[in-house]
Amino acid sequence: MRILIVEDDALLGDGLRAGLKQAGFTADWVRDGVSARLALETERFAAVVLDLGLPKLAGLDLLRQLRVAQDPVPVLILTARDAVADRIAGLDAGADDYLVKPCDLGELAARLRALIRRSAGRAAPAIEIGPLAVDPVAHAVTY
Repeated sequence: MRILIVEDDALLGDGLRAGLKQAGFTADWVRDGVSARLALETERFAAVVLDLGLPKLAGLDLLRQLRVAQDPVPVLILTARDAVADRIAGLDAGADDYLVKPCDLGELAARLRALIRRSAGRAAPAIEIGPLAVDPVAHAVTY
């Protein structure tokens, strides 16, 4: 599953990319809102991890642009803004989830799996096709 990380902090962005890779995701990382918009216009992502305080184009403005364009990509806001009003604004702007920094990488990965699962119309984490089952949580394939 390919994830777009939109984070301007180099240390945090690199850590998120490495942590999500370890959790089984393929993660692309951009550092500003304009680069994120370009990536989203040219590539397909299973989900987006979006910071709000970005250079060139604020995260909330990028999110609003995505939703006006009816882009259904699941968006998880990951930000240091922890006020209830900020969470409400983010969710009302079209975010699918909101997490405050610092966060546990395991929780972030689980929330992303849930968002991707729901966006695909599935409730269970395993994908089953006949006798073949893929469980992304357990990193297991059974036949």
